[in-house]
Amino acid sequence: MGNKTNTDNWGARERLLYLERLAYWRGWVRRGDLSEKFGISIPQASADIAEYLKRNAPALRYDLSQKRYVANPGMTPVFERGGLDEAVQLLVSGGAEAAHVDRVARIDLPHRHAAPEVVRDLVRAVFAVAAIDLYYYSMNSGTEGWRTVSPHAFAHDGYRWHVRAWCHDDAVYKDFVLGRIARVRASGRNPDSLPPDAEWLEFVDVRFRAHRGLSAVQREALERDFAMKEGVAVVRVRKAMLLYTLVYLGLDTSATAPVRRLELVGKTKSSVRRQK
Repeated sequence: MGNKTNTDNWGARERLLYLERLAYWRGWVRRGDLSEKFGISIPQASADIAEYLKRNAPALRYDLSQKRYVANPGMTPVFERGGLDEAVQLLVSGGAEAAHVDRVARIDLPHRHAAPEVVRDLVRAVFAVAAIDLYYYSMNSGTEGWRTVSPHAFAHDGYRWHVRAWCHDDAVYKDFVLGRIARVRASGRNPDSLPPDAEWLEFVDVRFRAHRGLSAVQREALERDFAMKEGVAVVRVRKAMLLYTLVYLGLDTSATAPVRRLELVGKTKSSVRRQK
């Protein structure tokens, strides 16, 4: 009995997906790629390729001279259409070949530290819906000390993590930077019923375009960069994350920048409280 590919099996689906990724991004795939990656026999790899061709026959053609399957022009993935991250990961891993780490570089930003025991206690408080005390260092006020909070969510602003919590001392929802929390202890306060976090629950659309002060070529460059439609890009965010989004995109009107590349379309107001 010949080898078959049971697509109901998770492992088989992973092999077909990997096959497709190699063919789509690299441009070709060999039976040996599957054999080396998944530790399967060459006959099983042949069965996998045959199964893929049943599902996507126009995608590949066999090149007899190179003894490999080559992606046809206009190949369309049938399992998933990945993005840049998938392509970069495949390039770094090198497929079944030596890794090409010298072909990919990222900026290594300074690590924003968050003590594991602090994060653990915060996560437990979220699960338990409990109030806890934080010993917090505030940049805004330049003070330090204990405060009682009831955390309910975590948020990343593109640079660092925050915990979203009801501050019992100020009776308002705030964001607390994890790295500025020195210690956590149990609180004797019962949170009882708290008001809903309206800014966390509400979503807003941030509409932006290339700045009108730029040249036509510069505007076209940004429209392509952000895949704008009719010159406008739209990002949907939680209202609690609005300010961070505006800062990240350089759209925060309170910030000063020598050259503005983007501008808001219409009015997108932020009532978000800046992190303490």
